[in-house]
Amino acid sequence: MHKIKKLFSNIFLLVALLSGQRGNARGDSLLGPVAFFQAVANFHPLVRQANLLSEAARQELLISRGFFDPKLGAAFNSKSFDGKNYFNFFNPEIKIPTWPGLEIKAGYERNVGEDLSSSDITPNAGLQYLGIGLPLGQGLMTDARRTILKQAKIGINMAEAEKVKEINKIIFSAAKDYWSWYFAWQQLRNAETAYRLADERYNAVKRRVGVGDLAPIDSVEAHIFFQDRDIFFKQSQQEEKQARQILSSYLWLEDEQPAELSPGARPDLPLAFQTPVSDSLLAQLQNLARTQHPEIRKLNFKIDMLDLDRRLALEMFKPSLNLNYSWLSATDQSIMSNASLDRSYKLGVDFSFPVLLRKERGKLGLVKTKLFQTRLERTQAIRNIEIGISNSFIEIKNLESLISLQQQMVANYQKLRDGELKKFANGESSLFLINSREGKLIESQIKLADFLSKYQKGRAQIYFNAGRNPLTP
Repeated sequence: MHKIKKLFSNIFLLVALLSGQRGNARGDSLLGPVAFFQAVANFHPLVRQANLLSEAARQELLISRGFFDPKLGAAFNSKSFDGKNYFNFFNPEIKIPTWPGLEIKAGYERNVGEDLSSSDITPNAGLQYLGIGLPLGQGLMTDARRTILKQAKIGINMAEAEKVKEINKIIFSAAKDYWSWYFAWQQLRNAETAYRLADERYNAVKRRVGVGDLAPIDSVEAHIFFQDRDIFFKQSQQEEKQARQILSSYLWLEDEQPAELSPGARPDLPLAFQTPVSDSLLAQLQNLARTQHPEIRKLNFKIDMLDLDRRLALEMFKPSLNLNYSWLSATDQSIMSNASLDRSYKLGVDFSFPVLLRKERGKLGLVKTKLFQTRLERTQAIRNIEIGISNSFIEIKNLESLISLQQQMVANYQKLRDGELKKFANGESSLFLINSREGKLIESQIKLADFLSKYQKGRAQIYFNAGRNPLTP
């Protein structure tokens, strides 16, 4: 009779244990990694700030184009003293710089007065002129204006590379925190299950003690185990809450107002993110990174800019030789009049050349040094990126094998726990063994969640190291 009573008591406890394994209708909503990362990429303030880098570069280009804007100007000077008109100078003018270095100018000149030299005097109605300024030495092949404009065009590409780098950095940080939340949530779910089972088991044991089927000391053991699970559950709640808060810091609304992760949100691990990494991925990412990595692109553009500085520095070794010619015409004649070009004109040539060229040699030497430094920096950067990709690949492949082994361990611990429950129902086991089997099962499930979290972080890391968007599944 006692055995039959004990058998029914064990069956009652077994039903309580198994009922605790069923999922509850929580009404949770999935927040998948793709949706989360897209929300970060669309509304995060730092992403918006990174997008402004290209706009700033375009404004820099507009500034550099301004060096080629036509310029209107006018000068008027007059002197009169004691009733005597010494001079009146009036000279409105327009200058048009062109890309080849040629400057076109046109204007009007009227110089009158009692004390002007004959070379300065113009007809009373003034003169109109059309002229050019042409560098024949220094500035013929390139000059500061052209160099700045070319560098500004390169600067747009550099800004795009910097934008990609900054956005990738933000997405990578968000990815790490998302998968940390995934682990914290999985740990909490396991801790909650363990707490619920321990609570149900403790209540079942107390009932058995109450009917005299178990000794009071058995309830003490069940209570201690329940307290241990209660502590672990509370710790897991705190860790999940902190991970949730960190994740909320990435969420913003379109009007730049911070958003909060909904209380019912839970993470997801889509199948696309569980696909094993192919062995060919390492070589593919390394090949792409050598030319497409944002940091390498930035260094390449920096080298292009420095090369333009080098060409400008070489140009400064040429003598400065400038030709200025202006065709003159009276204002009562059309600009298309047949006035002879060789009878009414102003012609000037200016020449200069530094004897020692110390400034020019120093400038060229400095630019060459910077070029060499940047090339060395690029070489080292490529090497570091390749090593980073390789290390991430090794870690990922190792985690793949660990996950496979851990999944087998979870399945085996599940079998041991289930077997122990059946033995307990037949009166062939003890509460201590059930607790031990169940504890190992929960530990193995949490360890599996930890491996899965690290694996997803590793996937994000390898793409980030390669300069790609870490979102890539």
